[in-house]
Amino acid sequence: MKLVTYQSLAAVKFLLKNGFLICDKEHIDTLKAGFAYSWVVKKMNEKIPNYDHIDYPMWCWVRCYDGVSPKKRKGEPVDGFETKITFRKDKKDVFITDFRRYSFVLNNLYIPKDNADKEKFDAILRDNHITREELKAYARKDIFNECRTDKKFIEIYNMIEESFDRCITEDSDVLQGCVWKINLDEVEKIEYLDDKSYTYGSLNYIRANGKRFDWVNDFYKRLK
Repeated sequence: MKLVTYQSLAAVKFLLKNGFLICDKEHIDTLKAGFAYSWVVKKMNEKIPNYDHIDYPMWCWVRCYDGVSPKKRKGEPVDGFETKITFRKDKKDVFITDFRRYSFVLNNLYIPKDNADKEKFDAILRDNHITREELKAYARKDIFNECRTDKKFIEIYNMIEESFDRCITEDSDVLQGCVWKINLDEVEKIEYLDDKSYTYGSLNYIRANGKRFDWVNDFYKRLK
């Protein structure tokens, strides 16, 4: 299957020199993204062969509306997105998730099956006086210095974590992927993104209203 990843110039130089590319964990903000990465790594090791025992995966685009990755648009470039690598992988070596539902993983929110399921879980949160901010505090160590860890909170968190499996789906028009490794012989094309007046490879750019798109509420609107 065809995939696209956006990488730094240093990453491309490493790929060309060594014949492969893996994630440099030094570039991962574990305080900000460690919670979600831990879930991804756990699930990937269950589902995707990790022949080289790599610690962290690399992200790529699988589907973005009518293409593979987001179209470029006027705006500030994403830091580190200096090249676009188009490559191919066997589907069994790609961990595919829904881009919308992954926002729930990032914020430690329950992924409902439908509107009835959402209302049922919202009632559980209300009955136990658990707020969205408290749920987010459990995941975002870069923002919050402390979080709840009482028995009832952890019980409800376990329900949330189980719901994250609904993120592992191809039932979406916006799909992202994770791979353990990219080999040079899998690469079809490398493009150097020299025009600094464009945003490449991102759907989380700031819109005309000064805000980023709300993927969580977008998902809620699509529920039946």
